[in-house]
Amino acid sequence: METDRPDTSDSSKTSDARAPRSGAPVGLVRPTGSAGIGSIFTLAFLVILVPGVAAYALLRLAGLAIGPAGLLGLLVMFICLGLYPSVLQRLGWVRRRTRRRR
Repeated sequence: METDRPDTSDSSKTSDARAPRSGAPVGLVRPTGSAGIGSIFTLAFLVILVPGVAAYALLRLAGLAIGPAGLLGLLVMFICLGLYPSVLQRLGWVRRRTRRRR
C-alpha cells in the first residue's frame, strides 16, 4: 500500500525546508498563532465599526431622529477607536510601551 507522504526514515536525504540557507535574507519570524494584518483589520472592524452601527440602529429603533442617532453612533465609534490600542495590547498582539527612566 503506497502513501502520499515522503519517506522520513532517513533524515540525511532531505534538508529541512524551513532551515535558513546561506545567503538568503532572514525575515521576521512570527511565533505560531500570532496575529496577521488581516486579523488586526478584522478586529478593528468588530471593535470600532460594529458597536457604532449597532448603537445607531438601536437608537433609530427607539425612535430617535436620524441626525442625533447618527451623531451618537459616531461618538460610540470614536470612543471605541480610543479603546482599540488597549484591546490589541490585552490580546498580546502589540507590545506594551516601556517607560523611560528619568
